[in-house]
Amino acid sequence: MPKKPPAKPIHKAQLSARAQAWGLLATMLGEGRTLDEALHNHPLRGGEADQRFAMLLALTTVQHLGQLDALLAGYLDKPLPPKRLPITNALRMGLAQLLLLDTPPHAAVNETVELVKTSKDGGLAGLVNAILQKAARERPTLPDAVVNLPAWLRARWEAAYGADTVRAMAAVAMQRPPLDINSATDMDGATRLDAHMLRMDAAHDAVETLAGYGEGAFFIQDLAASYPVRLLGDVRELQVLDLCAAPGGKAMQLARAGGFVTALDRSPGRMKRLKENMARLQLGVNVVTGDVLEWQPNRAYDAILLDAPCTATGTWRRHPEVVQILDENDIAELAKLQRRMLERAWGFLKPGGKLVYCVCSLEPEEGEAQAAWFLGAQADAALVPVDAASEIPAECITSGMLRTLPSHLAERGGMDGFFAVCFLKR
Repeated sequence: MPKKPPAKPIHKAQLSARAQAWGLLATMLGEGRTLDEALHNHPLRGGEADQRFAMLLALTTVQHLGQLDALLAGYLDKPLPPKRLPITNALRMGLAQLLLLDTPPHAAVNETVELVKTSKDGGLAGLVNAILQKAARERPTLPDAVVNLPAWLRARWEAAYGADTVRAMAAVAMQRPPLDINSATDMDGATRLDAHMLRMDAAHDAVETLAGYGEGAFFIQDLAASYPVRLLGDVRELQVLDLCAAPGGKAMQLARAGGFVTALDRSPGRMKRLKENMARLQLGVNVVTGDVLEWQPNRAYDAILLDAPCTATGTWRRHPEVVQILDENDIAELAKLQRRMLERAWGFLKPGGKLVYCVCSLEPEEGEAQAAWFLGAQADAALVPVDAASEIPAECITSGMLRTLPSHLAERGGMDGFFAVCFLKR
């Protein structure tokens, strides 16, 4: 028998990237943190290539978590206990490299095993090696993408949108999302979605290198996220209040449309980013750091946008961890907070003014149910139906309100899930 070629040496840089991905998974799946929170607590280190690989590996693993776990179940006599989550994550990472990232089998297996050896669970390195070696030989087929949703959340969405729609959303969520650009000027390599928005292939990651970035010619914004501002109509020379404004995409829309914008957010860090964005786009916006529930304005406003804190399940395709770390109790708690914010924001609005409430959530309790409650609770509130002139696709309009799904525009890459409704203060 011919001798097997010797295993290639392990590159420390690659091992470091895998270690960082392993750490991100521990923070997201073990501590229930978002990717942004995980990166804030554990900033990526090393060269650009290492950081990109660490991010890609962590996100791919979380994105396909249900599929990977379904395959792992076939290789284990019984699930590993919660205290062995690092080993479960290592196995998930190994499978993701073998089946999703086209990593050479020797690298995917050997370097994952070496990583485990460095941990307190090093005694299980043999188990990890055996499972990944077997998977490398068998190359199992991933099950349907819908299993990536936790069972309880899948049941909720199927009740709200139907099983076929949920399956379609899951398929889109497994794709790498495109890059959406808010720009009235065409750009090389981009296709136009409407008068306001362009779309580039997902391969364009280095936004700062695109022509016109430094001059403030455009800003990055998902197509669905551009819709809520349009519900306010013409805001030229109106006093507009953007609540929960950071990092500033909607404030930039409002300012470019000619509104006199006050942007309020409670997070100093996120507001710093908003100020940087405004400076790059050379937009004048009144920036205020404060809590919606405590802040006292010195005027009433012609128009208000409330982009309320929410479960963010509509951002599933860009932030796959949100569906994994969400607790069902979070939905009810956030719905209570949203109602308090809605009531307070209504007091900031002039009679005859408009208020748009929006959330990047797929949960009806945070969307349609909130609109019904508000119209019933506020005698001076009237629904302003979505205007066809806003260039919002008909499939995204339900009962005069905005409801986008990841499966909308699926043939062109989909969009985030959003709900938005416009109220007139009579």
